[in-house]
Amino acid sequence: MVSVGTRIWVRRQPCRNVGLLWLGLLPLACGSVTKTSDAGNDGATDAPIEVAPPTVAQACNQFATSVCDALSACGALALQLFYGDSTTCVTRQTLSCTTDQMASGISRTTTDIVTCAKAVSGASCSDVLAQNFPSACQVTPGTVPNGGGCGSSWQCQSTHCEKPSAACGTCAARQPASGSCTTDDGCNVGMVCANKKCVVPGGLGNSCDDNNPCQGNLYCGAAGACATLVELGGSCADSSSACDLANGAGCNPLNKTCVAVAIAKGGEPCGIQNGTLTLCVEGDACPNLTAANPTSVCASPAADGAACGTAAPGQNCVPPATCQMNLCRLPSADSCQ
Repeated sequence: MVSVGTRIWVRRQPCRNVGLLWLGLLPLACGSVTKTSDAGNDGATDAPIEVAPPTVAQACNQFATSVCDALSACGALALQLFYGDSTTCVTRQTLSCTTDQMASGISRTTTDIVTCAKAVSGASCSDVLAQNFPSACQVTPGTVPNGGGCGSSWQCQSTHCEKPSAACGTCAARQPASGSCTTDDGCNVGMVCANKKCVVPGGLGNSCDDNNPCQGNLYCGAAGACATLVELGGSCADSSSACDLANGAGCNPLNKTCVAVAIAKGGEPCGIQNGTLTLCVEGDACPNLTAANPTSVCASPAADGAACGTAAPGQNCVPPATCQMNLCRLPSADSCQ
């Protein structure tokens, strides 16, 4: 989930100014520290002080904060829709990062995680909304060969852990265009999994359908071509996905117009509230809406391990968990052999 405004660019600053941004990890950002001896004026100095790398908790929290800040800067409504609030976003992203990092056989270090966090902070909004993460964040090969047990793609030499029906799976090769897949990370980098086939998502003006989706910052129009998202006041008659939801526009199902929207959490009213279209967090359905009864109450999102999909219609998982075999599962597990 995760990659959904004016972009807040983070420029490289002199070392003395970085501490406020990378609080707690200043030595890592600035390199090792050399202490000058005070035992005379002979110019002698002590050896450089070795600085310990960040802990998993420090690195993953910094990564999670960067991801959630980028999502908020590029589309605050998207963050609310996916997570409800920034605190939940950071908590969930930290959990996923930590689970990955605790798995055996990975090559990623906590320093690598911090490098990724910095790269995310400098990513453009177009990349964030299209889910194009920086190269510093791409999965790197682990030590487990194809066929070996895995719970995280970071463990695999192929950079992909195939898990068709369980939290644990086996390392397998990523697939090229038209190759079989069950998730996006089963495809080569830059591709997505659409109806169990790896495809390159379409750019503006490219043809599209259920088998050939558009990039994350576009939508598939009625004419069968990838189109720019529609702003407030525009028509969404050709697709309920036409409106620029990340920037506050949602499709009113009653008049098919892109209108300003609000987000409600589980147990809160949804539908048309005081004239405002109110959607449910996680994209859960606002049940039983009709023109005569335009209000209802949001269901709570499904927790990790809870039923979803056809087993619980309208119940979506809290990112980065996804619905796999009708159960909400995190993308990684740290206890697989």
